[in-house]
Amino acid sequence: MKKKLSITDMLAQDVVISMAKALNVPVENTHSEYCINLPEEFGVGIVKAHTFDDGFGVVETDYVLKKDFHFELEKGQVHPLKIIFNMGDTFYHKLESDGEFMPVNFSETVVVASTPKNNHRFLIPKATDSRIFTLEINRKLFERKVSNYSSDMESDIEDLFRDVNGVLSFSYKAIYSYDIATLIRDFKSVKLTGLKKNLYLESKAYEILVNFLEQHNEDKGHPDKRNIFRQNHIKLIQNAANDLRAHLDNPIKVADLAKKHGLNTTIIQNGFRTIYGMSVNEFLQNERLNEIKRLLEETNLSISQIVYEVGLNSKSYLSKIFLERFGITPTQYRANAKNSKKG
Repeated sequence: MKKKLSITDMLAQDVVISMAKALNVPVENTHSEYCINLPEEFGVGIVKAHTFDDGFGVVETDYVLKKDFHFELEKGQVHPLKIIFNMGDTFYHKLESDGEFMPVNFSETVVVASTPKNNHRFLIPKATDSRIFTLEINRKLFERKVSNYSSDMESDIEDLFRDVNGVLSFSYKAIYSYDIATLIRDFKSVKLTGLKKNLYLESKAYEILVNFLEQHNEDKGHPDKRNIFRQNHIKLIQNAANDLRAHLDNPIKVADLAKKHGLNTTIIQNGFRTIYGMSVNEFLQNERLNEIKRLLEETNLSISQIVYEVGLNSKSYLSKIFLERFGITPTQYRANAKNSKKG
């Protein structure tokens, strides 16, 4: 059995207020933040809205439902532009005229704009981890901000943002960037209160919007030209790192490593810097030094043999990079390791 609700959403807080009315639960309101806890018979979790100036806001959901949740937005209205980021399990969306629901999976973003005659419908499955973060933009109110910068905007985005009467249906779907995921985590984990909290959250929401616009612009170009590190790249970067660790004696070149793992050289370098704080070659050097330490501690291999094991060219170069990193020669390090075991 599905639970079906009709939701109002002209401003972000309207989502929470209308949902509270439908579910017969109270709204907690502190300044520009509105929050409800789901009733026990419905599920466990919260729905929260943050309202900022110029029709800009955020709606967060974090809940697990006991029944499928099917809701549609109020009919006959020009609904806000919705930029949705899924941080949880799969949910489903469609416009009223669409035949099938579209799945929105973990780490995906969708932009959906309805018309008064072609309304939004959402389906949130029961017993799933629903964590959705949505930028809500009331275009009639936001237009005064956009109008000052229309000459700097891509034509399709300008048309979308300035469609104050909801004439255009629009849908876009992609994997959102690692930076956007980080900004959303920062937004959700804020410890500030009062005015400082509101200013911080508004600035983070705009950072997320800016990053999204940059990503959307990049997505219109050729895939090989992309350089934004995305959420789905994390596992690919980790696989590439494991590949390097497994072949220290004969590492693959950066361009070949990128191609092998379905990336381009810019993204693989950005990914290594984001996850490991260093370039691919710096990561390789670091792993070699860690392996040299291990071999000095755990084996009786000569320095010459260790040079071969980690794919370096000479004993002198091994000693040089080891001394630079650890402030001690490999021979001294081995001696100290043996003495500490005896002690």
